[in-house]
Amino acid sequence: MNRILSRKHFYVLGAIFIAAVFAYITYKTPTAGDDWGYALGGAHPIAKALEFYQTWSGRFFSELWGFTVAKNKPLWNILNPLFFTLIYLGVYFLANVKKRFIGAVLLILCMMTTVTAQLRMETYTWIMGTTYVIPLCLSLWYFVILRKMMTTRLFSPLLKISAILANVLLFVIGMMMENIAAMMIAAILIALIYSWFERRYLVKYLIFHLIFSVTAFLLMRLSPGSTYRLMRDSADFAALGIFEKIALNYPNFLQQTFLNNYYTVGFFTVVYAGYLLFGTKKGYAAFKGLGLLLSLFSLAALFSFPLGKSFLNTSDSLFSMIFWPCFIIDVMVSFFVLSEEHVIRERSLYYLVIGGGCAVVMLMSPIYGARSSLYTVYYLIVLSVILFDSYKLDWRLSIPFLLVLIALTGMKTMNWIRKYDEVGEYQKRRLEIIEYYRTHPEEEDVWIPRMPIASVHGADIEDDDTYHLETFKYYYDLPQEADHIHFFYEEENR
Repeated sequence: MNRILSRKHFYVLGAIFIAAVFAYITYKTPTAGDDWGYALGGAHPIAKALEFYQTWSGRFFSELWGFTVAKNKPLWNILNPLFFTLIYLGVYFLANVKKRFIGAVLLILCMMTTVTAQLRMETYTWIMGTTYVIPLCLSLWYFVILRKMMTTRLFSPLLKISAILANVLLFVIGMMMENIAAMMIAAILIALIYSWFERRYLVKYLIFHLIFSVTAFLLMRLSPGSTYRLMRDSADFAALGIFEKIALNYPNFLQQTFLNNYYTVGFFTVVYAGYLLFGTKKGYAAFKGLGLLLSLFSLAALFSFPLGKSFLNTSDSLFSMIFWPCFIIDVMVSFFVLSEEHVIRERSLYYLVIGGGCAVVMLMSPIYGARSSLYTVYYLIVLSVILFDSYKLDWRLSIPFLLVLIALTGMKTMNWIRKYDEVGEYQKRRLEIIEYYRTHPEEEDVWIPRMPIASVHGADIEDDDTYHLETFKYYYDLPQEADHIHFFYEEENR
């Protein structure tokens, strides 16, 4: 019994690990890019967020976050590790691990630390990137609450309070980021339809959840600022029809969803292949064989991507355009046909739809960067843990896989520590150089060394980026005489 309890609570060690690692890299990361502008405008955060709602963005709570926190990095040093610890715990509890406690923790840690460098820079270690992280955290915990509501007929007072407070989570999500906000509406609708037939006692709660979610989404999308920005920056895209937008965005959708996230999708593929072999009904050999064949093609495409372009990993190749939808359809059909437990089938399909839907929604957006794939990545992690925990396999046979997870997590973590140690050294030198220019106002040209490659998003500015050059100048209180600010590569930083 004690042995089972110790394994069951192994997730606590994972939480401590995540908190420590994120506390370290957050502390080492300086403010950068958009952070400077939000810090400068943060004297009256609520007023500025309301102003931006009218003139720039309907993401009211994202703007409020920026104007409140960007000027106060010590606060972010605390909040960022807290958010990622809560995200880790949200993934673990949402997956509802029943058997493979240690393996589930190792899988989550590995998949969290092997995200791409671009996703890490844009969300893990950037104050304004946290505006993507907060909705992820809130959405995971909303679904933790929803899962508890679905499995409990007699609500405790705490669960009733949680179900009511979930409206607040949904409202904040709905006014922070479009793709996850849209998918929360879809997810609640699915849950509402299911509850009407299977859990009628939940309908009254879910109707309010839907109302809060839809209201917030409409307030964001129909804001004067969002409309103005769309027509100013992306009028040509806005004028396209639905199918024209899809055709234009489809290659980038494949790139940002699958190929760029080669570790995440790769681990999901490996776990899915294991699910076909060890977590499904007996028989169906031909169907399982097809799934395993598609999994091999997936791994071939993903792990050839870092080596150079080929027809397997080019997003606009005919192979990529046909293969990836076929692979996802195969996964979905497998859940329908092969799952022995209807609970695993339903939950797997649900989170696949949520994660995939966050990517599909971006086909309607004029901008689809790495940070927009954060939600897809993390719901694939949830799905991977659910499938891994369903294996009917002696745990000793999974030891080689667990050793790979440990090795990769360790390698990536040490790489992060080295990289952000280097970032800290560069920032120290930058501040010394900036201090020199402060005390020498006669210098008209300011030369700032660039940060190490693939380390801090927005820390280096190109000569034609006048907005960020100006905000950098004012944020660091450089003399007005400093007309030209140049970011250059030092020899050792090339």
